[in-house]
Amino acid sequence: MKSVLISIRPKWCELIAKGEKTMEVRKTRPKLEEPFKVFIYCTLPPQDELFKHGGIREYANELIRLQSGEIVYSYGMRLCLDTENRPYSKDNFLCKKVIGEFICDNIVNPFFDSGFWIADNIVNESCLSPAEIRKYANGGNVYGWHISSLKIYEKPKPLESISVVDHKAVKNCTYRESIFNNPDLTNGALLPGSYLCADKKDWCTACKTKAVTRPPQSWCYVMEE
Repeated sequence: MKSVLISIRPKWCELIAKGEKTMEVRKTRPKLEEPFKVFIYCTLPPQDELFKHGGIREYANELIRLQSGEIVYSYGMRLCLDTENRPYSKDNFLCKKVIGEFICDNIVNPFFDSGFWIADNIVNESCLSPAEIRKYANGGNVYGWHISSLKIYEKPKPLESISVVDHKAVKNCTYRESIFNNPDLTNGALLPGSYLCADKKDWCTACKTKAVTRPPQSWCYVMEE
């Protein structure tokens, strides 16, 4: 079953973990019927948060799970916790990891009229100002993904724990046969480019997968665990 992996900056991950941000704004949306599962990948901080430390450019900021369980994103947290608080392990540092999941139970498509009016609930739930949303939209449209049933993992997962369909392997599968009529559709709809698995006698599903090695710039389809 298809799910989605979404890349989110650490400052927004903090607000999501605290329950303050309940909507993620994106320029596109998956071709999936709601509800569907979304895995959260926490990115590195933006480049403008790099600083020089001992002649080396590095990040001082980090999304951190404190010993209390609270998740915070604050300047200097990495330097402080890395050197002074030994009880903090690598699992306390959450950037570049899959930190949780949620169910997207609704996607709204806000209407931008001539005055660029944006609904109050989108502003409040996304933790973005109308100006920030307009700047991100850049004259186009955006979608608000509603976050429900949020689950932040006690132990973050590596990106490679998430799988995607290996399209090259599927294409080269010796059991793949071209098919045009889908018997599961009562109207006998034609589906050019669809394939049937001659081995399993079923529609080609993601039986051939591979680990995700690079995070998506925005989001991508993945396989549900």
